[in-house]
Amino acid sequence: MAKNKKNNKKKHLLYDIFNPSGNGKGVSKEEAKKPRNVKFFFTLFFRNFNMMFALNIFAIIGNFPLLFGLFALTGKLNNEMSAPASCLFPVLYGTSLISGLSPSSLALFGVHGTQATSSFYTTATYIFLGVSALVVFTWGIVNAATAYVMRNLTKGEPTTFLSDIRYSVKRNWKQAMLFGIIDLLLLFVIAYDLLIFFLGTRTYSTFYSVLLGVMVIIALMYTIMRYYIYTMMVTFDLNIFKLFKNALIFAIIGFKRNIAALLGMALAVGLEVLLYITIMPLCFALPVVILISLFNFMGFYAVYPEIKKVMIDPYYVSDSVGAKTHEQAAKDAPEERPEPVFKDRG
Repeated sequence: MAKNKKNNKKKHLLYDIFNPSGNGKGVSKEEAKKPRNVKFFFTLFFRNFNMMFALNIFAIIGNFPLLFGLFALTGKLNNEMSAPASCLFPVLYGTSLISGLSPSSLALFGVHGTQATSSFYTTATYIFLGVSALVVFTWGIVNAATAYVMRNLTKGEPTTFLSDIRYSVKRNWKQAMLFGIIDLLLLFVIAYDLLIFFLGTRTYSTFYSVLLGVMVIIALMYTIMRYYIYTMMVTFDLNIFKLFKNALIFAIIGFKRNIAALLGMALAVGLEVLLYITIMPLCFALPVVILISLFNFMGFYAVYPEIKKVMIDPYYVSDSVGAKTHEQAAKDAPEERPEPVFKDRG
């Protein structure tokens, strides 16, 4: 009987990403005990680059309503018309109808009659903008699913893209959708205030400069708080108020790791701006390929060790490879009244 030859044909990159039974790379026992520092960040990131690319595509496709809004903002759906750019043209035109044309009025027409192209929204534009508003239903769910996979990558656990996403959505979709709405609202308010205060510095420089500085601090605080909130959402059973409260505390006590993550994000933004100035095609390709996942991995890599140290380690045996798992510890424990999984100390 002939033996079946093993299929040694190399699988395609997309097979490794989307195959439900294909696990992502974990870490060894020795690596699991290493501190989550900058060096180990790059080790994990490049080792799981395929997974990062898949999560980047998932973030784009999962929040597909945003694509309609971005297309509407390009102006491709707008109607265009030409009109004088100067606000004095209507006055000159009205004067010419009453008193007629003269050499001086013709000269003024030459200056203030310059045409400019204006565009205005059409019905299609409003429809596309309306469809983009549906992102309120996908935003939180996509971020929570991403947080679950990123948390497992940070822990060094083997991950399976499709099954992990499916598990997280099934388990957290209600709370994730609710917080996603709140998250988008807060992001909009923060962005709006930053713009208004920045424009205000041109007229009321001192007062608006102070407000702008305060708003920048709030924006940075909330940027890092979001990663704590989504990580705790997929890890613990907490209501939204406690998620916010704990995230605010972590944003303060995890100052060093938080600053490191924000600096890394700032460098990534600087790289994107540099590419926009020098090599524009790469500027648009980078967010599609990896930039979104790079931001997310920086954030979740920074916040999970703090959550583990404060909220997990005091109540469990160990979370590292080679020690007892939570399930094993529960089996080995004497039979007694079960303790709560997590206690909030207020």
